[in-house]
Amino acid sequence: MTEVAVTFSIASWAAWAPGIQDLTDWSAWIRGERTGLQSDQPDVSFLPPLLRRRLDRVGRMALYVAWQCAGNRVGLPLVFASRHGFLARTVQLLDNLAQHETLSPAAFSLSVHNSAAGLFSICRDDRSPSTALAAGGQTLAAAILEGIGMLIEGRTEVLVVYTDEIPPPEYTSYLGMNEPDFAVGMLLAVPNRELPQYRLIASPGVTNGRQLDVALMELLVEDVPILHLSLGESDLQLVRVDEHLAYTNH
Repeated sequence: MTEVAVTFSIASWAAWAPGIQDLTDWSAWIRGERTGLQSDQPDVSFLPPLLRRRLDRVGRMALYVAWQCAGNRVGLPLVFASRHGFLARTVQLLDNLAQHETLSPAAFSLSVHNSAAGLFSICRDDRSPSTALAAGGQTLAAAILEGIGMLIEGRTEVLVVYTDEIPPPEYTSYLGMNEPDFAVGMLLAVPNRELPQYRLIASPGVTNGRQLDVALMELLVEDVPILHLSLGESDLQLVRVDEHLAYTNH
């Protein structure tokens, strides 16, 4: 990994967590001051009613941040990432099976890991390629690297969306509840002097011990210049390399 050195820009970003309204709230969230209710859901009134009814909470979180980042752009390749995916819906399907009930084909189709990417494509009539991934505790890092990889392969912009919520009670004894309800979208782009620029570099053995979702929001909200990415044996950093401080965020 010592040869890694890739530069890119973040054209826009959007994030959602319960109770968060503005950048001041995000700064409090970074400090661990999270006052929103777990039942809170993002406002997706911009979606058609039929689609809204089909979405569960994780799907709403994903489409909310994706929509904010994409704006009026079309033809955006999409990376959708979630560690647990639509686990609450899957648990409901398993309960139905245990009760010997007939499974809903619609519920099953919306429980698969790429369903949010598919709904985003359908709603926007956009046939751009999409990737859905999960990588355990390294899912967010994997999503960022997947997006950067698409830029390397020749894409000019890539929409990266990560979302997860606290697992259902049936799974908390196995998975824990350390990760908060959180969704973030980033529009990665080829380097642009009018936008913040970052360089991906190898950093063997370097880590700051921060939870990655929190560290990412420090990068986006508070202009912390370095984000550490750990992927098993590969340790990487995103390092701010420009002097442009004012850029678009949501």
